[in-house]
Amino acid sequence: MITATSKLDAINIILSSIGSDPVNTINEEIDVDVANACRMLDRASRDIQRKGWDFNTYTLTLSPDQYTGKIPWIPTIISYRSTNGTPYVKRGENFYDIEKQTFHFKQPIHLNAIMMVDFEDLPDAFKNYIAARAAMNFQTRYMGDAANSQDLALSVQEAYQDIVTYDMNMGDYNMLTYSGVTPALERS
Repeated sequence: MITATSKLDAINIILSSIGSDPVNTINEEIDVDVANACRMLDRASRDIQRKGWDFNTYTLTLSPDQYTGKIPWIPTIISYRSTNGTPYVKRGENFYDIEKQTFHFKQPIHLNAIMMVDFEDLPDAFKNYIAARAAMNFQTRYMGDAANSQDLALSVQEAYQDIVTYDMNMGDYNMLTYSGVTPALERS
C-alpha cells in the first residue's frame, strides 16, 4: 500500500542523494549520515514553514495564569504579531509586554502566529518539497557532485510547483479582490 511520505521516507531520500543505502529506522546514535540527514531535514522544514502557510498560521488567544498573571511561551511559535499592535516578546519561558515592561498580564493577548508543525503532520506536498530541498542541500554539502546537484535541483523545482498548486487550491484567491484592483473596477 502506498502512503504519504513519512519522516523515515524523507531521511532515505536524503541518504540516497549521496548514494547511501536506505535505513529501516531513524536512530541518530548509530549512523552519522542519518544524524546529519535528520538535522538537514529539520532545518529545511523550519525554513519552509517560517514563510507561513494555511496549515501553520493561527490566530491565538492566550490567557494569563490565574495565580501568577504570566503567559507561558509556546515553543512551537516561529513568528508572531499581536493583533492590536502591542509588542510582546519572549523572555525566558514567558511572554513579556515591552510597553508596560512586565511579565504580568491582566487580560488575554491575541496573536497571529506561524507555528512549527511536526513533519508527520505536514501536507504531503510539503513533505516532498522539504525532503527534496534537504536532499539537495545534503548532497551539496557532503558530496558536491555537479551532475547530481542538477538532478536534485530539478526535483526541488517540481516539488515547489506542487506546493504552489497546493497553496492555490487551499487559498481563496481572487485577483479581483486584491487591494488596488477593486477601486479600479469601480471607476466608470
